[in-house]
Amino acid sequence: MRLPLYILLYLLVTSVTYSVTKRLELTLVDLKKINDESLVKKMMYMVHSLDNPKVDIRRSKRTHSLIIETEDPRLLSLIIHRFKTELNIPPGALTTRQLPEVKVKNTYRLHKRSLGEFDITAYNSHESVNDYLDELSISYPDLVTTKIIGYTHQNRPIKILIINNKKSGAKPKVFIDGGQHAREWISPAVVTHMIHQLINGYYKEDDRLRSLVTKYEFHMLPILNPDGYVYSYSDHGIRLWRKNMNNVTTTNCTGVDLNRNWDFHWAGRGGSRDECSIVYQGQSAFSEKETKATSDYILSYQGQWHSYFSFHSFGQLILFPYSHTAAPNPDYEKHRSAAKSLAAGIKSVNNRRYTVGAVGMILYEASGSSESWAYSIGVPYSYTLELPDLFTFVVPTDVIEPTANELLQGLVEYFQLIEEEDPKVYKQLVANVTESLPTREDNYQTSDSLYSSERRNSQSIFLLLLLTTMWSIIYY
Repeated sequence: MRLPLYILLYLLVTSVTYSVTKRLELTLVDLKKINDESLVKKMMYMVHSLDNPKVDIRRSKRTHSLIIETEDPRLLSLIIHRFKTELNIPPGALTTRQLPEVKVKNTYRLHKRSLGEFDITAYNSHESVNDYLDELSISYPDLVTTKIIGYTHQNRPIKILIINNKKSGAKPKVFIDGGQHAREWISPAVVTHMIHQLINGYYKEDDRLRSLVTKYEFHMLPILNPDGYVYSYSDHGIRLWRKNMNNVTTTNCTGVDLNRNWDFHWAGRGGSRDECSIVYQGQSAFSEKETKATSDYILSYQGQWHSYFSFHSFGQLILFPYSHTAAPNPDYEKHRSAAKSLAAGIKSVNNRRYTVGAVGMILYEASGSSESWAYSIGVPYSYTLELPDLFTFVVPTDVIEPTANELLQGLVEYFQLIEEEDPKVYKQLVANVTESLPTREDNYQTSDSLYSSERRNSQSIFLLLLLTTMWSIIYY
């Protein structure tokens, strides 16, 4: 009977299971048919006053609509009923539809998976993504390094991967992060897929991608908000959870909106002091371990960054500073020109269209956001990208790969345009990097160095046990 038991145990720990997100309900409110700003504010207040993390409402200036999304159909029915009875919203202004179910693959295992076992086209767990990053650094040590730049409130590692062709000398740095907001799963998945493609493209001699890796050093952080992502991903969590999982608040509410916690016009318009709000800005700028660790890392290379990108969803937008105001930043035309080249490159692949503009102009005011902070510390080109689709956070997995393909082609054209229109930036950044190389001491432990340290400790313990055993044999 032992053999079948072992077989069953093996099947259990290596099995792949699928959990399915609850079918979400989406309502679009056509603001053109309402044309009453005070009524729109009442509608938004009514939804926010429910204080329910299972429902979200946001305003889209681009589509002239309010978008209400929830995983509880009864809750949506209640909202619509109150809209009609209490606010007299015309029925023709409301459109409701169900969203497709999305399968999430969870792999339970006792062993580490090889590179070939990681599904790059799936929504993977935080642990699986981190394992994959480490496996890449072990498989491609000449090109890839991983670093733990900090830990979350629940003590999860914040892991970054660096793609650097050291043979090509000093080069400007590019920072790309995903997953600041927990529910935006498409963001970490696309960053991870881009990592995969950049490495493969380099070794398979894809001229486009090889050129990017030769000219630029990519620092890529797939999941900036690990605790929130794990909560949104888990069976007992809330799929539409946005914030992190910090419990320092004085109420029963949990979490801070990390993209309102950066130290540039923190606590201005677009954030909230209400601890229960989905845009709660925190007790102070960089009060959260995730934003503090990430900003410290970026500041450790200040003067060496060419571009900053933060991937979010949804809406298909390429946004640049400022976010705290509708006023243009001093480099508005430069930002806009580069963003248009990025959008053109994206469109050339699958004809997917992205709208370009400053955050405060075409979306809404959002003080304390990361792209405006990065610009404020001297990063010349800084952007937030709202990925597909147009109306929902719950995106099928078959969108991951084409989105990554589109973005990489977009980046190729983006960097080409900047090299042509703003060549001094590249030369100055190379000079800054070169100047820093002899004296800079790295304050962050690489995963390889952590692994080597653990291996040395294991060897020391083994030698101690061996000597103890030999001593026992000789004297007893």
